[in-house]
Amino acid sequence: MSQQGAVQRLLSDQVELSESIQEPQTVYNRSRFEGLVLQDVIPQHKRVWYEYPHLVRLNFFLCSAILTNITAGFDGSLLNGLQSLPAWNQYFSYPEGGRLGTLSNAIIFGELISIPLVPYICEKYGRRKPIVWGCMIVVVGALFQGLALNYFMFALARFILGFGLAMSGAATPLFVVECAYPTQRGQMTSLILPAWNVGSFFAAIITYSTFHLSNTNLSWRIPSILQGFFPILQSIVMMYAPESPRWLVSQNRHDEAFSFLVNFHSDGDQDSELVNFELAEITAAIEMEKVAKQSRWGVFFETQGMQHRLLIIVFLGILVQFSGNSMLSYYLPIVLTNMGIADAGKQLLINLGSTVLCITTGMTSGLQIERIGRRSGFLVALFMMTVMYCILTWLSASNEQVDVRDVGLAYVTVGVVYIFQIFYHLMAPFAVTYMVEIVPFSMRSKATTLNHMLQHLTLLFDNFINPLALNAWRWKFYLFYCFVLAGETLVIYNFFPETGGKGLEEIAVIFDDVMSTIPLQHEQYPEILGDINDFPTISVSRQENPRNSSSV
Repeated sequence: MSQQGAVQRLLSDQVELSESIQEPQTVYNRSRFEGLVLQDVIPQHKRVWYEYPHLVRLNFFLCSAILTNITAGFDGSLLNGLQSLPAWNQYFSYPEGGRLGTLSNAIIFGELISIPLVPYICEKYGRRKPIVWGCMIVVVGALFQGLALNYFMFALARFILGFGLAMSGAATPLFVVECAYPTQRGQMTSLILPAWNVGSFFAAIITYSTFHLSNTNLSWRIPSILQGFFPILQSIVMMYAPESPRWLVSQNRHDEAFSFLVNFHSDGDQDSELVNFELAEITAAIEMEKVAKQSRWGVFFETQGMQHRLLIIVFLGILVQFSGNSMLSYYLPIVLTNMGIADAGKQLLINLGSTVLCITTGMTSGLQIERIGRRSGFLVALFMMTVMYCILTWLSASNEQVDVRDVGLAYVTVGVVYIFQIFYHLMAPFAVTYMVEIVPFSMRSKATTLNHMLQHLTLLFDNFINPLALNAWRWKFYLFYCFVLAGETLVIYNFFPETGGKGLEEIAVIFDDVMSTIPLQHEQYPEILGDINDFPTISVSRQENPRNSSSV
């Protein structure tokens, strides 16, 4: 049988997609919306979103999912804060060098073990359940960490934390992007990265609050156990959250997907054009992926455009963690001590101020990405980060020459670190957005997996090398990152085109000189795709009260 005949038979076999139809029915066909785009069918709301109950419910669940990154940020700042606590250092025999690097890397080892499994779990069980399961694992890790009896138990706890965080962390952006209301999708996804800094802020506050218990082990056990607070809260809420409508469609559970869209995107209106359009478009996109079979890893090497994308994906995975930021974030106490600020209380306050600055910058830059521009944002941020690192190197050398007696010079150095973090957090949200935008839909999940894996491998390298090099070479090690940042700026300038102001289909022209819309692909490859009007008709059950089935 020819390829076209096989495709036609596949489509004709799927005309009826609902197993049990209750009267009355609503029938959707993709051709009904021919020539329309999503913007054409979105209703014009006259009030702010929080005056619409269905959007309040939806965003409540989305924000609950984003708690995953708050937990991750809590951990990122927790170890930083614990290093400033005398009781923690004394209990674990003042870990430094490789021992300190092992504690930082234990969570990464757990994530690296979990990451290869997560895509299969999300495909089989959906987006909601992996979030719940990951949160439960994190709770176990937090208890182990807070009750640790020795160095090995503390490191094991961090491994467990990493395994759970990777599972819930991989499912969270999928859940948010696939469930968010169309006009709020960009805003909600922009909250994911700054949420990390919110968690870091809470950890900094808690470790500073327990500082007065510095002579007891409660000063570090309390923050460690409290790391399980947000996962407990999140798992309870997510048990009652709906499932992604796109995943439901991929499992041929169209009635449940229709119920989600009615309940959360149209406030119970089963005749909403938005709901009809979304369900038809989601189904068409998923069927197209099944027919085209263009989700192989080898696709990255087949064309010059995909090779260009692969270069950017790999580069961004390294850039996010290998720009000098990890050294200043995870080893800030060591850096401050080298600068002459050895007082634990002052170090915690500086850590807290740095976190507030990161939250403000991250949220602002994420929400203003369209005004700033991707390429220009990268270039400005990396250039200024290079300048700040050069200044930091000079200040560190000057401070060492006066044998760290000039405390004023040390505080100037802290100011330079703050400015560096402003520009880093200006750039960081762009890295996620840019990477997702440039990759075709069928390869987006693989690109995200590859990017995520490279970030953790780079951070693993950082956590082992940075403490050793910093202890051995002190300020001279900063010179290395000056050259790294300058090189990264040149890569952005030469290989990163501007994608702002363009739709996802238009971005494909930049890399492939072709559009990626289904209608145009059909015109180019009719022998493969057949007649676009032959895509299946979707039959779904009409519920008397769809609100009653909002929880999946």
